[in-house]
Amino acid sequence: MVEVTQDFNACRPTIKACKFRYYLSLWVLLLVLYTPEILNANIEQEAQNMSRVRTLQESEFLKYFRDINKRSINNILSRYRSTGPVGYARSLVLARILKVKERISSDRELSEKLAKIKIYRDAIGINHDEIPAHNTFNTLRQRLGPEGFVEIHRHFVLQAYKLGLLTPPISDVPKMVRNKIILIGDSTFLKAVASTKGEKDDDGNWIFTDDSIAFGKPHHKHKYPVGHRAHTLTSVSGIPIPQAGLAPANESDEAHIMPLLLTALQRYRKLPFACVILDAGYDAEEFHRDIYTEFNMLPIIIRKPSMKWGPNLGKTGTPLCPFGYPTRRKGIEYNRGRTKFACYRVCIKDPQRLLFSCEYQTSENRFGWITHTHFKDDYRRQGPAVTGSRPYEQLKKLRTGIERYYGLTKENRYHMETNNTYMGHDNVLIHVIEHDIVATLDILYEHKKTGKWSDVLNI
Repeated sequence: MVEVTQDFNACRPTIKACKFRYYLSLWVLLLVLYTPEILNANIEQEAQNMSRVRTLQESEFLKYFRDINKRSINNILSRYRSTGPVGYARSLVLARILKVKERISSDRELSEKLAKIKIYRDAIGINHDEIPAHNTFNTLRQRLGPEGFVEIHRHFVLQAYKLGLLTPPISDVPKMVRNKIILIGDSTFLKAVASTKGEKDDDGNWIFTDDSIAFGKPHHKHKYPVGHRAHTLTSVSGIPIPQAGLAPANESDEAHIMPLLLTALQRYRKLPFACVILDAGYDAEEFHRDIYTEFNMLPIIIRKPSMKWGPNLGKTGTPLCPFGYPTRRKGIEYNRGRTKFACYRVCIKDPQRLLFSCEYQTSENRFGWITHTHFKDDYRRQGPAVTGSRPYEQLKKLRTGIERYYGLTKENRYHMETNNTYMGHDNVLIHVIEHDIVATLDILYEHKKTGKWSDVLNI
């Protein structure tokens, strides 16, 4: 009995050691299980508190958003119903700008990246616990509507005008448009997100799941072009002038240019619009006449190659003298609505002599025979800016600026068409306006940083 008691007492240290090892193993197991969560929380806390040195690219990215005038955005948002705490709606608008800048394709992806990437949250001014859900952006679009986003864009356009970005220093332009705004108008196709397998109704019209889309003209990039057409006015420097128009792809450009011009003139009554440049798709008498007479703007419309000048006019559209020699322009009298032409006694240099004498051959006046054409008789053929005139030749070469603008927003920089995941007229229109806003902010930022005037002109 004494020996058993002694053996049991001798085993007590061993039992205690086993219990200690058991509890130690259990504690280590718990530590292993909860360490990732603890580390993640600590890392997140350190990332918020630690002031690390940012790269040059990150600093430029944050500076871009800091330079945005947020006070005006707040003033515009105050007119609409609240979308959250004070200042939260402004962060949502900045998030929309971030979406375009970083070429994020959807609202859901935007929400996920805001949760994962801290510099995105810093840029728009929110904390980790304020990340908006993807449906919050849908609420923002519904409450602001296209008009709300246009008002936000309008503020940045006026800011650009004050800096002279709407009237860049282009030397080779007529004096009548210097220091004034030159507009360029055009449209571009936007591929639909909805199913393009439509059905025909009883009248033969195509019906799609999105009733705002339609078949457009065949294009080398799209075999079956189903979608919208975005109609835009930009300044010659590439700054879009709100508001962009959006229509089904089967509607012609001609139906939208006059409403766009009227909206621009009404929205910016104090801005000095002087000229609008359009391609040959708008070459019709009513546009030449109405733009000049109703809007008091010089219409530079590219003429169709098939245009016929008519009787008593030469191959270049100038009148013929009584002996059939073409005249040359001597000047355009805008206050009288007419163009002056002179023969400059060109018949003297002709080796073939005239059968009948011309009284101007011996005249002391070196201009010779003088005649006039009047705008009101034919604005397309005899208007204020016809083929061969100095204003037309100087300004028509600027028309390609809007094509370069579409190239930047649709393909080269922001992929507006590829990242369009929206259905419905208003949603797609807001998507277009958001890209217009970012294009304007880009020029504002680059001008402040480097003095650059335009993304589409080499000035």
